[in-house]
Amino acid sequence: MKHTDTNLDRRSFVRSMAAASALAVSASTVSPSASAVEKSAPENDKHDERPVQPIKRLLLFMHPPVTYSYHKLLRPAPEIAKRWHALLAEKAADESTAVCIVQGNKGDKPLVDVAKKHFGDRCFVDPSDKSDKTMVLVAGDMNRAFAKRGNHGEWNVYELWSSNNARYWVEGLKQQFSRRGFAYDPATLTMETFGSWSGCHHKYSNFMAAYLGMTRPAVLHGEPELCTLKDFPMDASEFVESAVLDRHVLMTLFRRSDGLPMAQFWDGLRPVYEPPHTATIDIPPGDVELFLFSPNSLIPPVGDSWKLTHGVVADVGDGCRPAFTTIVGRHQGDEKFQAFRHAMLHATIAPVAPPRQVSYSVEV
Repeated sequence: MKHTDTNLDRRSFVRSMAAASALAVSASTVSPSASAVEKSAPENDKHDERPVQPIKRLLLFMHPPVTYSYHKLLRPAPEIAKRWHALLAEKAADESTAVCIVQGNKGDKPLVDVAKKHFGDRCFVDPSDKSDKTMVLVAGDMNRAFAKRGNHGEWNVYELWSSNNARYWVEGLKQQFSRRGFAYDPATLTMETFGSWSGCHHKYSNFMAAYLGMTRPAVLHGEPELCTLKDFPMDASEFVESAVLDRHVLMTLFRRSDGLPMAQFWDGLRPVYEPPHTATIDIPPGDVELFLFSPNSLIPPVGDSWKLTHGVVADVGDGCRPAFTTIVGRHQGDEKFQAFRHAMLHATIAPVAPPRQVSYSVEV
């Protein structure tokens, strides 16, 4: 799905990153650090003498209008949109709840109108900031990715582009909070996200939560009445649960339309410069099937999922790295379902191993 906020080709991307890096270097001579800049608020963001109103919950709608994914791509889902409207009307009564809508390329005027009607000043639509301060953060993310994830293809441009979008939107949201007299505590802020069950939903739930400084992942709404689960990558008739595991990884459990259990793992609070993860599951490998997918149809799936002698390894997805694993149980029945669930909940989460060192024989 295209984004309204950025539209860079590779050459423009490289130029913008070079400019941002230069800016980061010059900024470091006049300010303490990128992290210090991130915590400071610009003078023109300071609000008037009205008391600051705390925001404790953020409802994030990612790239509406909601559509069916992949095989039914761009087919409208009006029944889900209607439920979103009702949910906004219900949640608005809590004055500590705000809504943020990051629209798709065509926008979603009906959803925006409903959100503005019920939330007023607590409704934020397409926030974005590309000021020098934000560009310093973007350059810092890139430099840290080089340092911590390598510089020989261990990550791709699409990941950093997605991370940059999240930075622009988060910094814009922070500024609008300040201008309208709102504030939030990153340690206690909760976020719920809504969208098509696709790459954008997952990557921005992850990156935006991380860059807001949150200490717990966003709640990914995958209920069929609130999210299009069709064909991503298989029909799911029931969203059973989402549980937070080690390293802020979310285990999402479904019941497929044929009754078989299905699970996926997603990063919930990982900035772009931290390494991605794998989930190692203690389950008889003959009891499950592994399916490796890429959340972006333009990037071939490449991952680390495989079957072990006494278990399986699954790629933890993030919505932009070209690997996430869907695990499907082979056996029906409640007892088998509960055994599958227990194994998924007790998965061991670990960072993806770095590339092997290569030694070159140089002739002189």
